[in-house]
Order: sequence, then C-alpha cells, then structure tokens
Amino acid sequence: MPLLEKPEPVTEGDFADGPDVMLWNPALTAKRWRSVSIHAFVSRCCTTQFVIGLLVLALGIRIAESIPGALLVGGAGALVLSCLCDAAITVLCLDTDHSHPRGRPCRLERAPGEFFLRGRDFADLGPRGHYAAMQLIDLTGELHSTVVWGWLPSGLPEKAHQLAWEALIRLDRSRTARQNAAQLTEVPGEAELASAVAAAVEKFDDELDELVFELQSCATLARAWEAKLRHDQFVEHAVAVQEDLQAASIGPVAALAEDLPRSVFAYVTAARDLMAAGPFPWELRTSTGEAAR
Repeated sequence: MPLLEKPEPVTEGDFADGPDVMLWNPALTAKRWRSVSIHAFVSRCCTTQFVIGLLVLALGIRIAESIPGALLVGGAGALVLSCLCDAAITVLCLDTDHSHPRGRPCRLERAPGEFFLRGRDFADLGPRGHYAAMQLIDLTGELHSTVVWGWLPSGLPEKAHQLAWEALIRLDRSRTARQNAAQLTEVPGEAELASAVAAAVEKFDDELDELVFELQSCATLARAWEAKLRHDQFVEHAVAVQEDLQAASIGPVAALAEDLPRSVFAYVTAARDLMAAGPFPWELRTSTGEAAR
C-alpha cells in the first residue's frame, strides 16, 4: 500500500491474539486516513530520545569543535534518524500491525467500528453469527479483488462493501439481545418470553443469511465469468500457438530431404561395386533365407 493511501476494503492484520481479517469502514476517507497517519507519525516522534537528540543537534555548532562534542553530535544525529525511521515504519504498518506493546490498543482500535471491524469481534455471537460475519468480510474482499470487476455493474463492489458494513454494525448491536435471550432461558417462569426473544434473534440471523446469500450469488457469478474469460484466453492462446507452429512447420524442410537417402544409396553402392567391398549387412541372408538383422 502506498504511503498515506487508505487501506483496501478488506485487509489482514496482526493482532496480539493472532492474524485476523478486517473490514474497513466505507466512510473512511483518504483525507481522514492521511490525518491519522500524520498523527501517528508525530506521536511516534514525540519521545524523550527524539527531543534530546534535537536539542543536542541544535547546540551542535558550539560543541562540535572538540572531538567529544563531535561524537556527541553524531550520536544525537543517529538517535534522531532512528526515531524518524521508527515513526515511518509505524505509519507504513499502521493498518496491519496491531500487536502493540503492553497490550495498549492504538488509535484505530480504541473505538471499535470507527475504523474497522475484524472477524474475532463476532466470535462471541455464536457459530451462526460468527460464520455469517466472516462470510460477509470474505465476499466483500472477493468482489473488490476479482479480475472481472470491469464487467460488473458500476459501483457493485462499493455497494457490497457498504451493505456488509451496515450488516456487521447491526450484528454487533445484537450482542445485548443475544445475551438477554440466553439469560431469560435460565429464569424460571419466563420460558415464553425467552422463546419470543430467541425467535427475534433467529429472524435476525435469517435475514443476515439472506444478505450473505445475495452477495455469495454475486461472487459466484463473478467467478463463473472469470473462469469463462480464462478459458477463452486459453483457447485464444492455443490457437495462436497452433498458428505459430503451422507457420514454422518443418514439413517443407523434411520434404527436401526425401531424396537424400536414395542419392546416398546410389553413391555408396556404386563405390562398393567399384571397390568389390562385398554386400552390406542388410543384403546378407541367413541360411533360412531371412534377411540378417
């Protein structure tokens, strides 16, 4: 990803609990991302080592006249350069590196859903909800990365991204309802109420599955068209190869060599007869009358 350019809709990042896939907020603009990147760069530079290095460099004209002073200025310059490199690496890995020291979340993680949602955010919503969330993220990424995006309806990947994001936001909000449904099942005498809440959760999951199905249908059609185009490319390539082979056919050259064996035979047999060298091996016959091999 180029420096200061906002992430793709779906990326993979490294977290303290392992790699995870992320769906980025479609409302995230390039301007906002540049602002966050610059803030991260400045924050990383604002360290005690960086400030001390700058102060030493600022006083370098006065203290660099002696050898110890020159060494001190050189060390300060190396310290400042190291801090700048560290800040640059932080910005370059801002969207992927979330394995922060001491377990402190970065600015992108402090407000879940402000910048991205990741797969494990939905791990506590049950197998069905978690699976649907992962499917929505994966399908969004597939529709954005397909090589046949130019053949798809204009704005389809962006629309799929927006729908997936809104669905995941609503899925995240359903966490309280799911917890209440689980708690009501343990309350004596509230079986009917628990059943009603569970039915509402089930309906929510059915609608979520419907959205997954619709996006999956789009991805399936894109895969089919991609396979068709790939097959047509293979056919076109095979035809081109056949035409090249026909143009470079060895047939005419081989035809020119057809008379060579007869000519050589005539010459060598004439030379044999002239020198009385006797028959060639293929002219010898065995006692049974068969030609010798």
